[in-house]
Amino acid sequence: MIGRGHARWLVMMALVGLQGCAIIGTPAQRDPGVADPAAWETRQERLAELDGWSLQGRAATGKLLGWTGNLSWRQRAEEFRIRLAGPLGAGGFRADGTLERVRIRTREETFNTEMPEALVEEILGWRFPLTGLRYWALGLPEPGKPAKLTVDDNGLLIGMEQAGWRLDFPAYEAHDGLALPKRITLTDDEHTIQLVVDRWFDLSGAEIESASGES
Repeated sequence: MIGRGHARWLVMMALVGLQGCAIIGTPAQRDPGVADPAAWETRQERLAELDGWSLQGRAATGKLLGWTGNLSWRQRAEEFRIRLAGPLGAGGFRADGTLERVRIRTREETFNTEMPEALVEEILGWRFPLTGLRYWALGLPEPGKPAKLTVDDNGLLIGMEQAGWRLDFPAYEAHDGLALPKRITLTDDEHTIQLVVDRWFDLSGAEIESASGES
């Protein structure tokens, strides 16, 4: 017959053994779409250090009679200034503020809104994802929202599904030691938007490395 003290000892040893098995048998979770998690983590950390950037480029929709125009975006911390302008400055808008409160201006009117994407869709007649592009333009997912990622072994985001959009990043260019998207394709159930970045500038906040001598 086993005494109470001996029984307690056996139970404790069994629990320790189970805990050890749990620790050994639970590997770290890994996103199957990320080829090199360490490279991806390093890139995210470096891009997160950016507190300012600007770009100039072009946008076009994929409709038969699609919209084409110029895009400029200036980001400083959480504040942004955007201009999307069609040929001769027609058919676009200007926006400034934060994603919580945005002022949107057209040639005819000025609006203050807490729902900028709905208002922009009404103005343009097609969706333009202001909220996501704040991050997608850099090749990052929007924080706090589920995303399915495809990241190459250099830590570059080359494909993503997030917030109802499918994004492809077919080209990057080096700017001040950082690889930043050159072209982005965004597709949802009704729209395809092509973005081409002609110029990145005013990068600030990260430890920007000199790109001199790089090919």
